[in-house]
Amino acid sequence: MNDNIIKYQTAFNNVIDRLKNNESVLAVMVFGSMVTGDLWEESDIDLFVVTNEDIKVEKIYTQEEDVPIHVKIIDKKNLDKIYQCDLRGGKTHRIFASSRLVFSKDSSISSWYDSGRYYPDIDRERWNLVYLGEIFKYIGVCKKYLKNRGFYTAYSDSVKLTEAFSKLYVNFSGYMISKDVINMATSLDDDFKNIVDDLFFNKDNIEESIIKLIEYIKIYLNDNIRNITSLLLNYMKEKDTFLSSQDILMDDLFKCYSISMEDILEYLYYKNIIKKHSRKLKNKKGELIFQENVYFI
Repeated sequence: MNDNIIKYQTAFNNVIDRLKNNESVLAVMVFGSMVTGDLWEESDIDLFVVTNEDIKVEKIYTQEEDVPIHVKIIDKKNLDKIYQCDLRGGKTHRIFASSRLVFSKDSSISSWYDSGRYYPDIDRERWNLVYLGEIFKYIGVCKKYLKNRGFYTAYSDSVKLTEAFSKLYVNFSGYMISKDVINMATSLDDDFKNIVDDLFFNKDNIEESIIKLIEYIKIYLNDNIRNITSLLLNYMKEKDTFLSSQDILMDDLFKCYSISMEDILEYLYYKNIIKKHSRKLKNKKGELIFQENVYFI
């Protein structure tokens, strides 16, 4: 392993020295295994390279000293566009937030890097809702296939449920999630670790392991749901009117996020936190088409 680390470090240093001496290269960021330290013999060296010219090739796959290198090239003029197709707390933001600035020849890029790593509370709260909606979806699938004796599908989705809950747990606890989010969550909660270990490694009774996972998550949500959904609840209080899930999702506060809002609202209603009513949906002739679910605090 030591030889492997030396090999990667030598390749990394060679590439960085070459880039530093290139006038068109303004900054370099490294992310992935070179930052986290979990290198192995098939790891890539992952780099963001910021240039002062518009290079047509955006992704380059190459090698240095037989070490695979993956490079993403960004024109300085396009830095501010990076988050337009992503969100704070989303995949691109998480990559930049976990990256390391190797060098920068431009103070504006250094400032952009520092400010881009920030994760505001309001964005964290919106992602809480995204992960909560995923949890409800996977719980529903698990329960359905357990009832129908479809254990393969139930187990597959119980793993997805474990990951979704881990994302919520880690994000709600104030940390940035990563690919290793299940390990992060289990390291924060010994009881959850026992549940996950039982699910992954005890094959004696898969059905019982899945049920234990669902029950554990239900207890956690019951204890924390008001805090997890505080952004939504405060929003509904301010609006002070009956709102459908689509009314809420169309608001600028939520519209860029993939939130299973109806499932969340139904759960809050089930817990007697909000009220539920129906709103008549009519055509131009005044004929009733549907009665839409609407909610109110």
